[in-house]
Amino acid sequence: IVLRGPSGSGKTTISKILFESAVDKVALIEQDHYRFIFKPAGGGSKPNSDTIHKMIKANTLTALADGYTVILEGILSVRSYSEVLDEIFTEHPNENYMFYFDISLEETFRRHELRRNPNHKFTQDDMREWYPAAHKSDHMLEKIIPETYSTERSVEFIQKISGLKITESS
Repeated sequence: IVLRGPSGSGKTTISKILFESAVDKVALIEQDHYRFIFKPAGGGSKPNSDTIHKMIKANTLTALADGYTVILEGILSVRSYSEVLDEIFTEHPNENYMFYFDISLEETFRRHELRRNPNHKFTQDDMREWYPAAHKSDHMLEKIIPETYSTERSVEFIQKISGLKITESS
């Protein structure tokens, strides 16, 4: 289950709800985690991007091979990640789902302000810089989550399409 979209669109919130409420074995792989485990930090066009791509691919495929459902979330830009995602889908050809959070820049700002996560110390200027990298992929697997969807509706939409079993209280 791949969750893509702009920074501040709700990917992390939704992925954590799905992860925490899942009934079966699930691995949560967050692109942002890999950006901050290197010195110097960063990904994208930064010097760590090739290593980050390899690690995300390897960790995703390892978890899938060991029977986990994987939730992979991040901006996962088309320019940088389309090859990585295609390689994952080729090596794991069944039960793949991809969702894109189609959220305006203004709405990402609003959602970011509501989040108040102390681990996310990025600014609106950072988000404005990253926003162009996050766009629809036109991949045949990609389903769109519009900004009009609430958190609950987004979770329900992903759960229904992917078949992820979650607890009733979610």
